[in-house]
Amino acid sequence: MQNGRLIVAVPEKLASKKAFTTFEVAEICDVTPVTIQNWIDKDWLHAYRTPGGHRRVLREDLLSFLDSRNIPHIFNERSGPPKILVVDDEKNFTELITDILLLDNPDYEIEIAHDGFRAGLLYANNKPDVVLLDLMLPGVDGFEVCRQIKHRSSGRATVVIAITGLDDPSHKERIMALGATHFLQKPADTSVIRDLVRQSTAAMATDSSS
Repeated sequence: MQNGRLIVAVPEKLASKKAFTTFEVAEICDVTPVTIQNWIDKDWLHAYRTPGGHRRVLREDLLSFLDSRNIPHIFNERSGPPKILVVDDEKNFTELITDILLLDNPDYEIEIAHDGFRAGLLYANNKPDVVLLDLMLPGVDGFEVCRQIKHRSSGRATVVIAITGLDDPSHKERIMALGATHFLQKPADTSVIRDLVRQSTAAMATDSSS
């Protein structure tokens, strides 16, 4: 309980799944499968059907349902090493930052994307804790990448460190309004980036252990 309210705690055996049966959702929410079916029929909880006709609920749809009803949940407790996504079309920069971060913490799991489209794919697949995001990307720009991240339930806790080489004051206001946590101007001090990543991942580890 949290302040007298029910907290939905996900069984360990289900915590890493990306889609759930109605029986599994019932177990997570501590209700009957019939109740879950009713929620789906009323369009409160989104579900899809498998080719065999069975209903499945995506992890993100369940999170959205819980969040929309202000139901606290222990669903995103992180485990394992911190995950970092570095998004920049300058390969020299991504290699430099990767080397600096791994020197600071060899346990970091780092993915690299050189365009916004791949950044979106890597985020969806890996759910990184911290995203270093260049705003001026080919194709899908950094503003849209940030919007997509923060639109997801899983992205609300993601730390987005926005970086840009353009001297445009409106960029900071715009990206922070989209949910970025920090804003840096290029050429950014790599030690500042390193420290922001270190502080962000340390804060997440503290939150999940408290």
